[in-house]
Amino acid sequence: MFRNFFLVLLICAGQTAFAQSIYSWKDASGRVFYSDMPPPDAKVRTLRQGPLAPKPARSTDGTDTPSATPAAPSLAEQELAFRKRRAEAAEAEDKARKDKANDEMRQRECADNRNQLLALESGQRMNRINENGERVFLDDNERSAAIDNLRRAIERNCK
Repeated sequence: MFRNFFLVLLICAGQTAFAQSIYSWKDASGRVFYSDMPPPDAKVRTLRQGPLAPKPARSTDGTDTPSATPAAPSLAEQELAFRKRRAEAAEAEDKARKDKANDEMRQRECADNRNQLLALESGQRMNRINENGERVFLDDNERSAAIDNLRRAIERNCK
């Protein structure tokens, strides 16, 4: 039992040592050094980059600086961004639906106004209902006023 445990422990320790980065550099006398930690003042060559070890960033003066990689957004931030995108999409969809309904209503009104204008210009007798509920036929002045009103409405609303 102890032998199996020792074997597993040795394999795990060997894997972590194998996953480390290895650097090589020469000192002033020309001797070559190998290590997992590079010195800050030497020209370093990376022999093997470990999968989990980030490459140390160097500033212009040669000193190590902390990694400047941006952190990934947290789950709460991702959820908030997702909800914001969904709300914006719902608002855009609602606005598009309202615009479509308004456009359809305007098209119907334009068609009705054009039909009324055609009927008025055709010369046939037209009537309207007065406040007593009786039919009253339009005279020439009322007909021309109605035609002018419809033409202005068509010019203004039907482009």
